[in-house]
Amino acid sequence: MESWLKNILIVLLFPYCLLYNLISANTEKEVFTSKAEIIPESLFHEVNNWSVQEGLVTLKPPYTIQRYERVIPYKTSEEFESTERNEKENWYILDELEEGKTYETRVSYASTSPTIFVLNILDFKEAMKILRNNNATDDQGSHPKLSITKKFLRVRAIYDGVSIRHGRDSRPVIYNVVLETLVYGVPRVAINLIFVLAIIIGVANFIFVPKIYKALRNVIEEKDKKE
Repeated sequence: MESWLKNILIVLLFPYCLLYNLISANTEKEVFTSKAEIIPESLFHEVNNWSVQEGLVTLKPPYTIQRYERVIPYKTSEEFESTERNEKENWYILDELEEGKTYETRVSYASTSPTIFVLNILDFKEAMKILRNNNATDDQGSHPKLSITKKFLRVRAIYDGVSIRHGRDSRPVIYNVVLETLVYGVPRVAINLIFVLAIIIGVANFIFVPKIYKALRNVIEEKDKKE
């Protein structure tokens, strides 16, 4: 009985570890739990209008991927530490989030690019503060209020390393960005793959392996009888 349970555990853990390693390779990620934010209606419209004018890409759960995005890395940490928004960063809208659910945003990029990516999840007030160059947002008064879960993703990168190619630190880095719902800490899309791998490994472990073992044993026994 203990051996049977041990085999089941191995069948379930092996695909989980395999997929976890695949997902973690060459990526930077930010995990967050969605919470509702109460803001003035005027602030919502101001930030929303800005996002429309900028043509920000919207990412929605359970899974959205935006491929072949480009960002120019900061050359120094001093330049990166500036909180003002500039052309060396990309923003994305995280929409249709459900309160209390956990999500993961991540970027994946080529290992040949010596770059450190930094991801920030921003609510409307935080976004507005950056857009106004750190001036506080005014949410006082009797303005109508809204309760929203929409967030923003801010993607920045820092050049890390030395390249033999001249001007490499001034070229944009290509990356993919993903928003995905997590289920027990595992990306939702990966759950189906885990079950498929578990079934394949289970079938091999409990059906094909015993049959092969039995066939080999019969061959060995027949050979021993002849001798």
